[in-house]
Amino acid sequence: MPRHAALFFAVALSGAFLDLWTKHAVFAHFEARPWPREVEILPGFLSYGKTYNPGVVFGIAQKYPAFWKGVAVLAVPAILAIFFSVKRLRWILTLSLGMILAGTIGNMYDRLAHGAVRDFLKFYVVSDGQQKVWPLFNLADSYICVGVFLLTVEMMFFEEKKAKPAPAPAPLAPPPPAAVPPPAPLP
Repeated sequence: MPRHAALFFAVALSGAFLDLWTKHAVFAHFEARPWPREVEILPGFLSYGKTYNPGVVFGIAQKYPAFWKGVAVLAVPAILAIFFSVKRLRWILTLSLGMILAGTIGNMYDRLAHGAVRDFLKFYVVSDGQQKVWPLFNLADSYICVGVFLLTVEMMFFEEKKAKPAPAPAPLAPPPPAAVPPPAPLP
């Protein structure tokens, strides 16, 4: 358990730090230089910009930022409780829960400090002169997605079956002897 806990916290804390550091660096860059609003990293594929998302994935439910703030705050102790309640930890479970916690901490900090999640990474493809864009995201979102994927793989392929094995069938007993009628009295 100590090695699993060390890995869990190392992944969670280093991932959250890297997420928050990249958000700070990108947003500071755009505050110092407001133009251009987007910087290409790989032309025609990847750029970074700046946006605030008060909702969740793909900007869904943006009208409820207080609700998502509460969910984010409650998610951290829930993830910790799940990790510490597992009796037989596996490395993939430890890694996946650490990544989910890293992303949750990063986005929770944003919700508490900025009122919304800071997103900056943008993948897109230019096809027929039109730009097809994947909604902006951040490292925390990536950690959560990869962590959930790994957790799914762990649950589907590596988790021990929770159902108790069926009891072994009882050995077959020999059939009872056929009833033989008592011998008839002799005359």
